[in-house]
Amino acid sequence: MKIGMICFTERGAGICRLLCRRFRDGGTECRGYMPRRFWKPEWGAEGILPQDEPLSEWTGSMFGQKRALVFIGAAGIAVRAIAPYVRDKMTDPPVVVADEARHFCIPLLSGHVGGANELAETVAGWLHGIPVITTATDVNGVFAVDVFATRNGLCITDRKEAKEISAWLLDGGKVGFFCDPECRGAGNTGDIWGHHICMDSVCRHNIWITFRDSERPSFLRLVPKMVVVGVGCRKGTPPDVLERRVLETLKDGGIDPAAVKALSTIDLKAGEAAVSQLAGRYGWELRTFTAGELLAVEGVFEESEFVRATVGVGNVCERSCTAGGGILLVHKRAGEGVTVAAAIEPAVIRPAAGTGPSRSQEPAPGEIRH
Repeated sequence: MKIGMICFTERGAGICRLLCRRFRDGGTECRGYMPRRFWKPEWGAEGILPQDEPLSEWTGSMFGQKRALVFIGAAGIAVRAIAPYVRDKMTDPPVVVADEARHFCIPLLSGHVGGANELAETVAGWLHGIPVITTATDVNGVFAVDVFATRNGLCITDRKEAKEISAWLLDGGKVGFFCDPECRGAGNTGDIWGHHICMDSVCRHNIWITFRDSERPSFLRLVPKMVVVGVGCRKGTPPDVLERRVLETLKDGGIDPAAVKALSTIDLKAGEAAVSQLAGRYGWELRTFTAGELLAVEGVFEESEFVRATVGVGNVCERSCTAGGGILLVHKRAGEGVTVAAAIEPAVIRPAAGTGPSRSQEPAPGEIRH
């Protein structure tokens, strides 16, 4: 999270400096802004800058940079400043207000998905103030699917269903919870999930943590980033060809593209436009390995003597996608000068705010009631 903080008075300037120092000491990028009449040049080294532009322009700039916003002052000022830029709870940055007396810290926008609630609690703790949390699931102590998804890096595939789950839980309903075996991990043990979660039991509304692209009525899929796609390609392969081959492989393998976290290949192909553009377009990490590193990967792979003679290793796609310890999920598919494979790296799912399921499994097809 990157933070943009602003104050309007001399008293607020002191709070701004304190908070910026705390964030920066903790490794969080934080820029503080204040009226020039209160600013001192030596504060530039602290990440404190003079604020000369209109507040609306500053706010728009922070939204454009996807920075969390912290206003030190009146809530009304913050509300009016952000109003023209508020669009969507899933994409809006978190916005927090702290009063100059250090009494209260209020998350105004993106409390769950953006993390404004947690940010407010952090700021309030440093100021010895009170975080004013108003989101319904928090004040009622109910499992929040969006918080859970955000903290675990899960993609929410159906916002309407997610909203219905929250409403159902607030009304006292129970939600079924299922999870692919590959998603189990630390933090999933012990009696730490609330009474509103029914493990492995189909309910009116259900949550399924899965990398699979499989829709089921009454099931909200939460997709973890756990798939690595390995590719090899002929020199000069058109970007659209590589993208199409990768997406076709994912579709045929029943893998949701949202589950992909990395694109891997041999280092000789890192400069290929098709490879770099594909990783950049989807925000995938680009992993590259030397021929020696790929040869050291253990496993049984479909080797090509031509590829071996060309790049020094007989299989690039399968070896590269499993080089990080993943398990081969989709074997090599070749065509149009492109090879594609996919591996899965187990994901660790942790409970949100101390509540959530303790064990999990994929829902068996026979269990699903339509």
